[in-house]
Amino acid sequence: MEKSHTEPGLDKKSEESDPRPSAFIRGSSSQMERQQLEFLNSPPPVGTPNFWDYSPGKKLAWNEYGDPAGKAVFYYHGWPSSRLQARLAHHLARDRGLRLISMDRPGMGKSTLVRDRHLDDWPELMARFADHLGVEKFGQIGVSGGGPYVLACAAKIPVRLTGSAVLAGMVPLPLTDKGTGGLHPIYRTLIPIRRAPAFFFTAGFKLAGIACKANPRKLPMSLLLKSLSHEDRLIMLHSREIWEVLTRSFTEGVCGPSGGQGVMTDAEIYFQKPSFTAGEITHPIRYWHGGDDKNIPADLVGDLVRKMPNARLEIEPALGHFSLAIHRAAAALDYLAECA
Repeated sequence: MEKSHTEPGLDKKSEESDPRPSAFIRGSSSQMERQQLEFLNSPPPVGTPNFWDYSPGKKLAWNEYGDPAGKAVFYYHGWPSSRLQARLAHHLARDRGLRLISMDRPGMGKSTLVRDRHLDDWPELMARFADHLGVEKFGQIGVSGGGPYVLACAAKIPVRLTGSAVLAGMVPLPLTDKGTGGLHPIYRTLIPIRRAPAFFFTAGFKLAGIACKANPRKLPMSLLLKSLSHEDRLIMLHSREIWEVLTRSFTEGVCGPSGGQGVMTDAEIYFQKPSFTAGEITHPIRYWHGGDDKNIPADLVGDLVRKMPNARLEIEPALGHFSLAIHRAAAALDYLAECA
């Protein structure tokens, strides 16, 4: 049994975590371990997106998963990805009576590009979206690049929220005292050229989408997988279904109508200084992060969490970026179900 730990000074000592998830992937005979990833089996069909015309010429694309009659939880996908990422959490949400509503951010996937977009715009958009759906209060979960959007709503519209959770989340970099040195090499490569002409990124992401269709155990994808943590490689190669959902969500996000401009406009959000500070956020937020995360270092998230009076960070030492998001999805949705 392996123990997770809570960031010092943020909360009481964490309880003992589940057995190492990789044991199941390696063929463990434990019944509990065999059941850990059953929620990933038979993900729902992609489905036709719904569209909300929230402003003249602007549409937000969204899909629903989980329990259609359940308590609403808004799902904020990673970067670069799309609303289809939430398919992995469908069974977990359904079993907990949660209506998981996942939307493409403006410029990603099938949502309309908004060129001058800011993190501060998101809470008002989500409040209006909730009104459109007839939802008074909603929970929210951000995965990876969706993390800052949880933070923005917690700062701006806490009265509309039931609970907030973040899995392997990115943070708005101006709110921390850390630099970008610990980020994944691909992220660090893109940072200095993020304002290059849009066609450059459109072509690059299209090539990446084609590469995703290749065997992940062979070049070029095997090279990418080697840059991830051991647990990430195990989870991504666990089944064709996981690989299909992750790669389909990625290609949907980066090969949409807005192309590279939409993807890089979304990336720019992480470098913008929002109107709020971390210390002003009093709404409780639960964070889970992998201690072996090669994409977003745990100390970057820890630096932010220390500044928020009601935030708690639980670090899983053995888990990486993708493995944490999958293996702690149940814990995050349990928390949101309790808050609903």
